[in-house]
Amino acid sequence: MFLLFMMFFTLMLPLAVILYARLVSPHKLSLKWRLIWGTVIAIVCVGVSLALPFSLKLSRDPVVYDQYHLGVILPWMYYLLTFVCLILFWVIGRDLLWVFVKVARFFRQRSAAKKSSDGVESGESGELVSASRRAFLKRVSTAVTVGGAVLSTPAAVYCAKRRRVVRHFDIPLSRLPEAADGFRIVHLSDIHVGNTIFEEDIADIVAETNHLNPDMIVITGDMADGLPEHIGSWLNPMREFRAKHGVWFVTGNHDHMWNAQGWIEVIRELGIRVLDNEHALIRVNGAEIAVAGAIDARGDRRKRSWQSNPEQALSGIEPGIFKLMLVHQPSSVDRCFSAGANLVLLGHTHGGQCWPLTYLIEAMHKYSRGLYRRSDGNAAFVSCGTGYWGPPLRIGVPPEIDVLTLHFEKKDKIA
Repeated sequence: MFLLFMMFFTLMLPLAVILYARLVSPHKLSLKWRLIWGTVIAIVCVGVSLALPFSLKLSRDPVVYDQYHLGVILPWMYYLLTFVCLILFWVIGRDLLWVFVKVARFFRQRSAAKKSSDGVESGESGELVSASRRAFLKRVSTAVTVGGAVLSTPAAVYCAKRRRVVRHFDIPLSRLPEAADGFRIVHLSDIHVGNTIFEEDIADIVAETNHLNPDMIVITGDMADGLPEHIGSWLNPMREFRAKHGVWFVTGNHDHMWNAQGWIEVIRELGIRVLDNEHALIRVNGAEIAVAGAIDARGDRRKRSWQSNPEQALSGIEPGIFKLMLVHQPSSVDRCFSAGANLVLLGHTHGGQCWPLTYLIEAMHKYSRGLYRRSDGNAAFVSCGTGYWGPPLRIGVPPEIDVLTLHFEKKDKIA
């Protein structure tokens, strides 16, 4: 919990300073009002960094969870955090606009000065904007910034929870059996049920997935953010998943934070096959395909017995059988290829979730988002996530449901 608190505090304290400097300091307010607004910003920013870790810790106790209605309180903390993030984006956008205006004014005044030196009337009065007008513009810009954040928060929450994008990918694979050409996999990942993703959201995901008529459904980890005894029933709509070759799941790091064994039991009871360093064989139009999966790469941080072992998952498969591998984290991908995987599906990165974090994720991970084809005819695909982690906010990286259509690549097979 201490590390979680420090993470939030490290992010929120400088944010509080920035918001005070850009929203309060520019105005000529009395000491009383400066203290009032400074306190409000501190409570919102620093208070969130304190309240969320403590609430998450307390929510592990079923009695406390029910007694203090944390299932109701926690979502509103995340909605508040969404507002704080959006107001920062509005402040940055406003300041960038002011920079643009000042640069334009500089070049305009420079041009006017040049015309004046050439004896040409510029038509500019040369008078600076009055102090009262400047103060008025500052008040308006602050009101627009705060108001914009308030109004855009519900829209941001809606887009993160309900505006899932269906993305289609055709994946040529040289080792895919010709009989399996056109095999359709719907890839879900990082759903993170709990906090602000509820049972009705799961029902929507199930309906959207079934509408795509998949041959197989895979979920590559981070199913939950909460204890199964509290929110396990929220996954009940997943009983309605429909796919000819079943629904498959591997654990993610967040599942291991919230009683992984309990979640595995819940998920299995829903009729979903959980792969723990193991594989199973399916027949697609007479051709065999191995579906393998490994425990999350960080599983052993919570319990020593949760060791990720892609090599074990892929062992014992006869040569020539196409190997589909499910993992959660990018750090597992190269191990999977070394162990013989032909197609690796994963998640974890969320594609950064919010711009400009997308650039950081791309720098951190060799496999960060989308499709990666290798020269040996194999491939990896990284989902940007069907849900989100933390505040309900996605900027530039919408939640997605990926439809992967596998194709037999005859030319490579002959080569």
